[in-house]
Amino acid sequence: MIQSCLKILFIFLILSSGSFCQSESSDFELNKKTENFFPQNPDPYVAFKLSTKEIALIEKTVGKMSLMDKSAQLVFPWVQADFMNEDSKQFRRLVHLVKDLKVGGLIFFEGDILNQVFLTNKLQELSDIPLLVASDFERGLGMRLKEAIEFPYNMAVAAANDTNLTYWMGRIVAQEAKSIGVYQNYAPMVDLNDNANNPIINIRAFSEDKNLTTNHALAFIKGSKDENVLTTVKHFPGHGATNVDSHKDLPFLNHTKKEFEEDDLVPFQKAINAGVKSVMIGHLEVPAYEPIAGIPATLSKNIVTKLLKKQFGFTGLVVTDAMNMKGLTKNFDNGRATVLAIKAGNDCILFPPNEEESIKAIYKAVENGEIGEERIDYSVKKILAAKTWLKIDKSKIINPDEVTRILNKKSHLRLAQDIADKSITLVKDENKIIPVLPSRYVNPVCIVLSDQYYSPQYSFPELTREIFPGLTDFAFGRSNDEEDFNDALISAKKADLILVPIFSKVRAASNSFGLPENQIKFISKLNKLNKPIVFMSLGNPYILSEMQEVPTYLCSYGDPLVSQKAMIKAIVGKINITGKLPISIPNTSYKIGDGLQLKSNVLISINKEEESGYNFDELDSLMKTALKDSVFPGGVLCVGHNGKIIYKEAFGKFTYDSSSGKMTTDAIFDLASVSKVIGTTTAAMILFDEGKLQLDKKVADYLPQFGNNGKETITVRNLLLHNSGLPEWKPFYKTCKNADEVIHSIMNTELSYPIGSKYLYSDLGMITLQKIIEKVSGTTLDTFLKERVFNPLQMKNTLYNPPVELINRCVPTEIDNYWRMTTLQGKVHDETAYLLGGVAGHAGLFSTAGDLAIFLQMMLQKGKYDTLQIIIPSTENSWTTKQTDQSSRGLGWDTKSSPGTSAGNLFSLNSFGHTGFTGTSVWVDKEKDLFVVLLTNRVYPTRNNLRISKFRPKIHDAVVRAISYN
Repeated sequence: MIQSCLKILFIFLILSSGSFCQSESSDFELNKKTENFFPQNPDPYVAFKLSTKEIALIEKTVGKMSLMDKSAQLVFPWVQADFMNEDSKQFRRLVHLVKDLKVGGLIFFEGDILNQVFLTNKLQELSDIPLLVASDFERGLGMRLKEAIEFPYNMAVAAANDTNLTYWMGRIVAQEAKSIGVYQNYAPMVDLNDNANNPIINIRAFSEDKNLTTNHALAFIKGSKDENVLTTVKHFPGHGATNVDSHKDLPFLNHTKKEFEEDDLVPFQKAINAGVKSVMIGHLEVPAYEPIAGIPATLSKNIVTKLLKKQFGFTGLVVTDAMNMKGLTKNFDNGRATVLAIKAGNDCILFPPNEEESIKAIYKAVENGEIGEERIDYSVKKILAAKTWLKIDKSKIINPDEVTRILNKKSHLRLAQDIADKSITLVKDENKIIPVLPSRYVNPVCIVLSDQYYSPQYSFPELTREIFPGLTDFAFGRSNDEEDFNDALISAKKADLILVPIFSKVRAASNSFGLPENQIKFISKLNKLNKPIVFMSLGNPYILSEMQEVPTYLCSYGDPLVSQKAMIKAIVGKINITGKLPISIPNTSYKIGDGLQLKSNVLISINKEEESGYNFDELDSLMKTALKDSVFPGGVLCVGHNGKIIYKEAFGKFTYDSSSGKMTTDAIFDLASVSKVIGTTTAAMILFDEGKLQLDKKVADYLPQFGNNGKETITVRNLLLHNSGLPEWKPFYKTCKNADEVIHSIMNTELSYPIGSKYLYSDLGMITLQKIIEKVSGTTLDTFLKERVFNPLQMKNTLYNPPVELINRCVPTEIDNYWRMTTLQGKVHDETAYLLGGVAGHAGLFSTAGDLAIFLQMMLQKGKYDTLQIIIPSTENSWTTKQTDQSSRGLGWDTKSSPGTSAGNLFSLNSFGHTGFTGTSVWVDKEKDLFVVLLTNRVYPTRNNLRISKFRPKIHDAVVRAISYN
């Protein structure tokens, strides 16, 4: 009781204009001129690294400004992005704020894209100093503006836990924001949601874990910074550990300093260290740092100046949370709160209830000596420095063409969908009914539950009906009584599958949170039916605490359309389920990091509608131009990305002859040297895994006849690295009559250079390796690969020496007019391989794009495909990694070690692949989860056509551009 009375007394004294006595421990001063308000570095430009010329211009500008104009620069009014007639009261208000009062910036809220663009251009034209336009795009423009893309909530981002996707989310949101004139995003939120009953943070937070939060926040910030847009971490010093919404009242955080320093403050400190240029202060009562009861962090010099600026060394823009929120306005009037916020150390006063009153309050506080003018100058200079760094003056007027070019690109929507797909978390599945097979159910029912006060209209039933045509659906809100559920319960009793999507999420200033009692009772009744039933949270994941008995429970952490689509795809097995809980669920055993993983590990093809998120125009154009320029008569290009074949197209014809048939995607190509990796190297890897092949064992130990003419110390590793000293190749077809003579010649070959002294790509080394493989395996290379690789992987069209029935599907290679005197079709092109009977370590394999796609996906999955582990993961990793500085070679495989290779410039350095003389190539980028198969017969009609060497890098760069989110 005494504490409450004291709190009321303190607040009364704060609001009064008289003197205010306080303890010496507090810097909360009302009537004295502000002193020692600067951070460690008092330079207002330090965060933005401007040139001397730019700083001089700002100093000149500030020197000419009146005190009232400077006061206005600190105030950021709200704007609703709705249509406004220029004669309307709303429009005249904005004109007055911008033209007459000269505010520093604006914050836009809900509305329409085109209206926001129109208003921004009008208001920027009226402003002498460019406006810093801001908005809250935590999950993209779609959360505020109609028809824009809405990204998943932060908690879904953390459940997906792919910082590359988070980086691109930050970058794309920034790119889209800048296109409509928004240069400051009040995101990302770095509050740790360590209170399951938090009614306003919840799924807006990444996680309860400081490290998971930090990782994704930094990725988002980096993406935004790369587009030159200001990010703002919020709500300092942390809004997660409360069950009060600051829109409704002042939250109280009872964490100790130690708890703050070890958890809540960590993401803020890491973001500041990483160069974030803006921090938002929350309306939060934090006694650990502000000893006076009832003082929000926003108005606390101890928190803003001492903690944030001095202790953390933050020098960027400090922004208040919206000043119209009841967490502030319940106890502080607008003008007084504005002055106290400035004295605390804030630079930007966001969304005051009365903007003009706030401006005048700042002005009067300087006039009466309560705030020094140099304090106002400091914030004004910082705000102008931010505007200069953002280069708003050069692009303050928005080009509508840029808006239509950038906004809602298919690749941006694909990014949002990819995050949503990866976020779906299967928390429990006691009866193992996920994935649900639609063909098994003829009478499904979908019962939507929502914590809103009306029966919601969500897309979920409509989307589900596309898969379950016979679906019956119901929807219930918070206001439904027990009788309203009767019809749904009757349908559920007759159903053979019950789907229960639950929409429960945070809403600003809402009085409701969590599921109402009538819905919990209904859920209990559904459970007792003992039917196949799937409960899905499309919002608050903590609701499992209220219905622990449900047998199957999945989370999407929100209800954007992409999240609803992802949930449906997940439950019917159209996508892998890989999400993990970024929080723990109270009163259950489910902790952060939990989540059942359902991965098919099988490559799938997606249809044209799903491919729409990619732009393949450049690929199509390059392939068609290559045909026109006679780079090859025909080819097949196949691209796999994120476990899916996203592109597989055939171009041209089998030959240049007018009578030739068209190329098909199942055409069989002579792989030439690609055989070295798909065949010989793979066999070696398997035998290495089994301990039958040792890399540092001498070749002569396996093949005694090899140990002569200086070859005695060559190892298997030397053969795979192509530094054995063996010659590159020999024209055996001119000197040898059969396979025995070829092998005898290789066994007795003299070295071209000292062992290990340099790199020389050698066919002879791979043929030697073939003989080792056959020796230790006890069978021929073709038989070994068929039994151990091709048959298990269902690579039915990958083989040596295609049989007669497949000849017509084999693409002709060269017109051999120098030895075999025939057009080669279905017969190996390489002369030495032909002499060896078509089965050789360096060449001889034939295959299709589809078969090679399966193989490369197996390699991307660390040697696993479906349930088969073909190669041990560590072997896959080491053999496809560059081994020495001598060359770009891995073991057998080549790697992308520098620009200008056949993989182009845009594949990452974590890539491996190989090319074939006939015009074939395979490249895999582990970092991008990408593979490319390019099969052509560039040697038709002659091998003298060398144009493929310039074409390969172009097509690989185009593929990377096609999968980019940009």
